[in-house]
Formats: sequence, structure tokens, C-alpha cells
Amino acid sequence: MKAGKEKAAAKNVYAQRRKALVELLRKRPEGENSVAILFSGEEESLVPFLPDTNFYYFTGVASPKAALMIHLTPQKSDEMLFLPAPDPAAERWTGKVITSGSLTRPNAEPDAERRDAMKTTQCAAIAAHYQLEDALIRPLRAAKTLYLDFPEDAFQAPIGQSQLFWEKVRARYPFLELRHLGRISGELRRVKGAEEIAAMRQAIAITAEANGAITRHLRPGLHEFELQALIEYVFRSRGAEGLAFPSIIGSGPYSCILHYDKNRRRMKAGDLVVCDIGARKGFYCADVTRTYPVSGRFSKRQRKVYEAVLDARRAALEACRPGAFVHQVHKAASDAIAKAGFSKYFFHGTSHYLGLDAHDKGSYDEPLVPGVVITIEPGIYIAEENLGVRIEDDVVITREGYDVMTKDIAREAGEIEKLMAAPRRVIVY
Repeated sequence: MKAGKEKAAAKNVYAQRRKALVELLRKRPEGENSVAILFSGEEESLVPFLPDTNFYYFTGVASPKAALMIHLTPQKSDEMLFLPAPDPAAERWTGKVITSGSLTRPNAEPDAERRDAMKTTQCAAIAAHYQLEDALIRPLRAAKTLYLDFPEDAFQAPIGQSQLFWEKVRARYPFLELRHLGRISGELRRVKGAEEIAAMRQAIAITAEANGAITRHLRPGLHEFELQALIEYVFRSRGAEGLAFPSIIGSGPYSCILHYDKNRRRMKAGDLVVCDIGARKGFYCADVTRTYPVSGRFSKRQRKVYEAVLDARRAALEACRPGAFVHQVHKAASDAIAKAGFSKYFFHGTSHYLGLDAHDKGSYDEPLVPGVVITIEPGIYIAEENLGVRIEDDVVITREGYDVMTKDIAREAGEIEKLMAAPRRVIVY
């Protein structure tokens, strides 16, 4: 009986999230007469499609050319999900996706495909994507506010579907007020549900296996891209859908470059290599960084710096508790690094949110609460010595304090040296 209830709850999670969004919008003064729209994104030719994470969070749908509309009035709220229309010809090229199905004649009842979409998404109103504009005429005519989701880094990001849509709407409904839905949905996404944390633990377990492979294969003479290939082979062979972000494999001078992604250098004896990697599983991300000695042992100087980063990590963890703020976690790490005499070599934040995005949504002005997942990633980067160290763990806030989800990935210097002292394995091509 209990298993049956858990299964039913899992099926309803997206409906529950949409309900929570409606409740959040209703609390806003402009939300009583409004329309909210989220798009899944457009598919690019020969590029694996990833849905917009806000859209996926509220629908569980990973299809391109899909949209969610929520219409609020003072009396009620309605939702409609627009999915790709059935296209057997396209399916020959790209495979089967969830579709809108259609209505049967003569009674206009949902056909099998539409009933399946209704059951999967827990949304009773399903239509084809091309019907979106017609369906919006009445809601927009009555609405005062339109909520759309926009890129956080709009100046750097390409012009997206929401921006183009707004230009079209504004020309026809200039009286509408525009609000950023992404900031509002971030309030919900910041606190993870049990099903989200379970998916992240799966991504972390795969990333842990990749780190194990690093310690068994790393040696002088290996190229960074060879290590990257090994890591990403482990990801895919263990069922990850892909990468949470481009793998960072920075050795020697590139260990001091935070987002180095060329991964072309041949690693030398005496180098350190920073491996900042993460698998994506169930659309959720892991984000783990470890720093390894290419020769298998840290030099005295490297170990001193490494231990200072470890101390900063411990200090940051001690600051992790409900009610604390992310800036307090950062200050704890910064103070520890300053105490060790390396303050000028630490120049980035200690934490960011983690979830469907590697840098997940949510305000940093809110206190930590149970269910929030953050990274802890202090680092020291001494460019003049080609000596960079970063250690990053994924942490979920609990009622008691915190749980390090990446605790099983070796990080103590002695533990890493012991693992790397085991017989070397040769990568088979």
C-alpha cells in the first residue's frame, strides 16, 4: 500500500508544482488577472535537445515545441499544455516524443495519444502547439499581467523564444504589464523535493565512479582530453544522459583558470590537475571538483595549499545550517583561506545552488532551509607557481544542519595518494 501511494505521489509531482506556482502568483498584487506562459524550447538540427528547465520542472515534458499556459482570474485558475502535434514523418527522423494527440470523431473524445499525455503530465487540458495563439486570445484580452520566463544573462544569451513572443504580444496587447516568471519560479525551485534529491544522488553516484576512474588512470604524459574522454565514457556507460556542464580538466598553469575548457595540454610529472565535472541524470546535475597530483603524490608546497583549501571547506560546512545565508558560508571559507595567508588567491564565490541547472535558480537573499542544495567549492589559485587547487562538494541542507552528498568521493590528500599508488591501469582505445 505504501509503495502504491509513493508511486501516485511521483505521478502527481508536476501537478503539485503547478498548483504551488498558482498559489505563489495569487499572493502577488498583479497576479489575480494574469497569464503565465512557459516554453520548452526549439530543437536545433543535429544537436541533442534539452528542455527549458523551468518548463520541465512544471511539466516533466522533454519535447521541443511545447508550452504551458496558466490563466488566473479572481475566481479560478486554468491550465493548458500545448504539445507537438503527431507527426509520423518527423518521427522517422527524430523518434517518438510525447504529443498532443487529437480528438476522435464524432464525439470529440481524446484519442489514445492525448489520453496518454493527460495521464503522464497530470494535465487535463491538452492541445497542439500550433493552437497556442488562438487559445491565448480570450485570456490575454482579459488579463492585466503577462508572466514570461527570460534568460538571466539576457545581454550575453541569444534572443530566445520568450523574448520574440513578447515582442509579438506587445504589438497587439500594449496594455499588458510584463513580469519575469523565472524569478518567481526560482522561489519554488530553490527548495528540492525528495524526488529531486534522489535524482541528484544518482548523478553524483555516476560522477563518483568517474572520479574513481581518474585515480586509476591518471599519469604523466596523458593529455587532458584523454582524461576527459575517460570521464565522459564512465558517465554515458553508467546511464547519464549527458553532462551537467562542459568538463573542466585543467593541469599545470590551467589549474588556475576557473572555467578552462580547452583540455588540450599534455600533463607533466609534478603537475596538479583540477577536474571539475558533473553527470546529468534524470535531468538533474552533479557538480564535483577534485584536484589530483598527476605523479600520484603532492609536493610539500602543493600539500600545504591543498590542506588550506580543505580547511576552508570544513569551515564553510560548519556554517551550513537552516537560517544561515550563502554569504555567511562564503565568509567562513574566505576567513579560513585568509588565516592561511592565501586570501589574494581566492577570488570567486564559495557556493551556488544546484539542481536542474548546474547553477540553479533561486534568490541568494533568502536564508538556507531544509531541501536547499548548494555547492561548497573553495579554491586557491597561485598563477605564478602554476598551482591551482579547488575542492567542490554538493551539500543538501537538513533540519539538523547539512548532508554532504559527495562524501564518498575521496578528498583527503593521503586518501588520494593511496588510491593513486594502486597498480596503474592502461586506457584501452
